[in-house]
Amino acid sequence: MAGTFRRVADVFGRIPRWVYIVAALVLAIVFPMLEQAGLMQTLWLRLGTRTLVYVLLAVGLNLVLGETGLLHLGYVAFFAVGAYSTAILSSPRLGIHWNFWVIIVIATVLAMLFGFVIGMPTLRLRGDYLAIVTLAFGEITRMTFNNWESVTNGPGGIPGIFPPNLFGWVVDKPAEFFYLLLASVVLVVWLLNNLKKSRVGRAWNALREDEIASHHSGVRPTQVKMLAVVLSSGIAGLAGAIFAYYQQFINPTYFLFMQSTIVVCMVVLGGMGSIPGAIVGAVVLDATPEIIRQAFTQWLPDALGSDFLPGVQTALQTDFDRYRMLIFGLVIVLMVIFRPEGLLPDQLWRREVHDEDPRDQEHTRQHLFDFEEGEKDLEV
Repeated sequence: MAGTFRRVADVFGRIPRWVYIVAALVLAIVFPMLEQAGLMQTLWLRLGTRTLVYVLLAVGLNLVLGETGLLHLGYVAFFAVGAYSTAILSSPRLGIHWNFWVIIVIATVLAMLFGFVIGMPTLRLRGDYLAIVTLAFGEITRMTFNNWESVTNGPGGIPGIFPPNLFGWVVDKPAEFFYLLLASVVLVVWLLNNLKKSRVGRAWNALREDEIASHHSGVRPTQVKMLAVVLSSGIAGLAGAIFAYYQQFINPTYFLFMQSTIVVCMVVLGGMGSIPGAIVGAVVLDATPEIIRQAFTQWLPDALGSDFLPGVQTALQTDFDRYRMLIFGLVIVLMVIFRPEGLLPDQLWRREVHDEDPRDQEHTRQHLFDFEEGEKDLEV
């Protein structure tokens, strides 16, 4: 069985990468058309639109977690900054209705500035200490928006966010938001892919592998980390801005710590350091719960009868949020056991996970010779 899977993987591995990219773009472009043609419920289009928001968040967090190796547990704070910036500057709450492009720039820049402010005192920390501090900043941000009632209306949130106007085109339908988010994802992925292949990307990876060695090789750890955090924060701010426009309502419950955890799970599931992996991880983790719900409450009962597992149907309809987290946990545990590098891993991560250290293998010990004398000088 393992040999069969290996052969199938080899066949797909020979297909050029651009074929997969084109196929994914075609599927994404066609997806909203299925709803317009009556071949798909609006539910799935709304799910696809929300998934693209998570895709932006996952590729942004992958820049910090996957490329640089920094465990950031407060990522949802930047998402909140972008969303609340949009809600405040384009809603009846304060009587402000600014231009869409101006708001997008402001939301992105504010999130980047917020990332810079948070990064200044925290990036000298490592490992668990960095995770704890960023988690605290995420909660502080949410509580600030929750208590700043004069501006954010506190727990009541900000309703009535005006729809974006793109050169006279008012975006107010799920399909239109889907294409707006898809264009944003394509632009962000293109920029990050170019950064990944540049000297900056190699510096991020060097820091992830060995910060001390990279520092002695000429990499400035604090500056390089700060660049990753600031860019990642800007992507989250962009996602938050479009999310606020799409929801037309924002309140603090959208920005709980669990949202940061879910995005971390998406990056880990897809493969840390891999942009395609982050995209696939976001799609799988966001779509799987709804597919399970529909399978047990609609598809299987329609096929096998309404009395098919009635207890399961009732549980999924009433308390599905509890079971969703159980599904997340099981998926992550299975991935860590059977495919620790992720669904679509980065090549470097895959080698790190599967390759054995030659120093641990007796038969691979290398011998260094003095070529002038022809005698062995050192054995390692």
